[in-house]
Amino acid sequence: MDYYDREYISAVINYFWGNGTASPQSVNERSAEVVYTAISEAQSCSASMDLVPGPSGGKPRISYIVKQIVSIGKNIISGNTSVYHVCKVKISASYKSEITMALKGI
Repeated sequence: MDYYDREYISAVINYFWGNGTASPQSVNERSAEVVYTAISEAQSCSASMDLVPGPSGGKPRISYIVKQIVSIGKNIISGNTSVYHVCKVKISASYKSEITMALKGI
């Protein structure tokens, strides 16, 4: 993960869990995995929302996870957030503790 990947991932974290929750420096592989799991779960709350296309077979690699979250982060940074609002509350409540621990390296 490079700095720009971390910047976009932190944008996703801050969108779903509140500004100031993450900085690019605090993003790690575990936090990316938590975000990916949360966003993957969000797919089921709206059939019209396609946040993360599913990989073919098995658990996705970290490079795939980062690529998908970076894409979502770019949309959020550019102001395209309305489509994601449907699941924001559910995600933030369900994964608040997990993302907090992941960002702390726990």
